[in-house]
Amino acid sequence: MNTDAEQTKHVSKVLEYIEANLTESLPLHTLAEISTYSPYYFQRLFTKIIGESPASYIKRLRLEKAAHFLIYESTMSITTIAHQCGFSSLSYFTYSFNDYFQTNPKKWREGAYLERFAREYQDSKKSKLYNKNMKENFEPSTYNEFSYLDLSNVKTVSLSSYVTVKRYSKGPYTEGVQDVWAELYHWANARGYSADELLMFGVPKNNPYITPPEKSLYECCIGLEQSEHMSTSDEVVGEFDGGNHVLYEFDELLDYQERSKIIECYSELYSIWLPKSGYRYLSNPIEIVQLEQEKGSLRVKCKIKAIGLAIEPK
Repeated sequence: MNTDAEQTKHVSKVLEYIEANLTESLPLHTLAEISTYSPYYFQRLFTKIIGESPASYIKRLRLEKAAHFLIYESTMSITTIAHQCGFSSLSYFTYSFNDYFQTNPKKWREGAYLERFAREYQDSKKSKLYNKNMKENFEPSTYNEFSYLDLSNVKTVSLSSYVTVKRYSKGPYTEGVQDVWAELYHWANARGYSADELLMFGVPKNNPYITPPEKSLYECCIGLEQSEHMSTSDEVVGEFDGGNHVLYEFDELLDYQERSKIIECYSELYSIWLPKSGYRYLSNPIEIVQLEQEKGSLRVKCKIKAIGLAIEPK
């Protein structure tokens, strides 16, 4: 089955609906209705684009959300996490979690997740030492200092809302994402948009501690004013709600290949800054990027300027 931009747009709407309603019942016929296709055709199309069936995708997202909460929400009980992630019973959640992660929720919370860390983000020669240091650092009694974040670069800001034009990259965040950014850069340039005047941000949809690299999704987004929406009719579009965010601005712009440093900054934002800040996070993080075309070439340099989390008071 070949897929086109129109089909991708419809599946994108379903992905947004699933993410916004993950705790609700999500039967195939409801998702198919949102896609405007028949259940049979929708299931085939979704599996072709995403790489797994709608039911498998939803269950995996629920388990991964629970795994994320177990790491970063230390005061939330396992029973509460199970219900907030769409599982009707603790027993079914525990069975499903153990089946997927090969460990139970309690052991995962205590540090078993470190064994699953995505090694493509690390130098293999240093992985054993790195893993040992990670275990030491993540002990609740000792992991209470900032090693990667410079607190003078942490800001709370209010971001505007935008209509977004977006493209997806599937696979490790160290590969392929920059090619998608180059496509979006040339799309914007051909329509007279200046990269310097646009909000360009990526949305890593998955936590590399948890999601297999080959199943990770990354959204590359260009923010446009509402009045410019009509020029995006042939594109996959979405909405960025804006609002309060904590932003961490890097002293030097980072390459996507420097994922290990980015991961550590996220870990400290989630594990240290947030608990002490009086805020809680609301959704997936964002990564604000800078795109620049190389002189005399169609190649586009892509750097990460800042990472951020949508937040609200506890």
